Amino acid sequence: MLAGGIAAMSLSAFSAQAADDPIVMKLSHPYPTVTQHHKNVSKFKEEVEKRTEGRLVIDVFPAQQLMPITQEFNGMLSGQIDAAYSLNTIAATLDPLWGVLELPFLFDITASDQTHLREFVQSEKGGGALKASMKEKGITVVAIAPTDYVGATINTKRPIKAMSDFEGLKIRIPGGKYLSQSLKELGASPISMAYAEFSTAIAQGTVDGTITGVLFTYDNKIPINYLSQVPLWYAGLPLVVSNRFFDKLPEDIQQIVLEVGAEIEIMGFDVTEQTVSSTLEKIATEMDVQVEPPLTPEVAAAMREKTLPVLDAFISDNPAGQALIDEANRLRDQ
Repeated sequence: MLAGGIAAMSLSAFSAQAADDPIVMKLSHPYPTVTQHHKNVSKFKEEVEKRTEGRLVIDVFPAQQLMPITQEFNGMLSGQIDAAYSLNTIAATLDPLWGVLELPFLFDITASDQTHLREFVQSEKGGGALKASMKEKGITVVAIAPTDYVGATINTKRPIKAMSDFEGLKIRIPGGKYLSQSLKELGASPISMAYAEFSTAIAQGTVDGTITGVLFTYDNKIPINYLSQVPLWYAGLPLVVSNRFFDKLPEDIQQIVLEVGAEIEIMGFDVTEQTVSSTLEKIATEMDVQVEPPLTPEVAAAMREKTLPVLDAFISDNPAGQALIDEANRLRDQ
């Protein structure tokens, strides 16, 4: 009994000491504080700090305060930062398997129903395989949490109703080898650039538009004339922590970080499914943008057929990627 009491007192003292001198996680992300991206991070910070009773404090640096999104993975591996809320296209620069989330028409999702993508992310052979692969690269994925429905092709020139409407458009992309290939197959010219450069580029006519999210378009009041729903890639956004930092955390704090991450993943899908449809209406009425309905099945099928070489290229580059595509197909057909 005495030994048990001493142990309990020691544990209590350790907890109090840790709260007085907490572990600090430095987390970077590239987006403004008005975005769902930042709201997800803020919720993660709030819940982790509450459940660890202040033993782990998360310092959030939004809007590229510390570094551009393209440097975040190197920043984690080198110890400049501990964590990031990134993009799947950026994750693919470290782990090419993440390119599966930028394969055109792979997932059957709509503005109000992302069930197919949700099931893939939460399956052992889908999101589980992506997380395991990234762990081997030195990064722990605590969530794959969307912030938006990124089936939005927005531009200043014309609506996208048929494949020919892509012809000649200069479309900004946030990186991504396979997203770039998809646009080329459809007749557009992809231009990779950070969002910080995009506002100036579209105002000057350097680009005609971008592929982005519905909520992001509204939150940032992007000056465009047309929004078309074309699912060329998917917002599988990884919330990640370096193994160097994560593996040194006490086991109970590791568990809390993973538990909160799983909740943020669910929240990401719930928020987007509940808000995107109403936001499309706001974009039309408040921003005076012509919002197109989803592509007809015939047009979608033609675009899917045209972009099949992109899936072949992904498998050629990443033989292990076939299993990911098979899992996506299995979940769609079940």
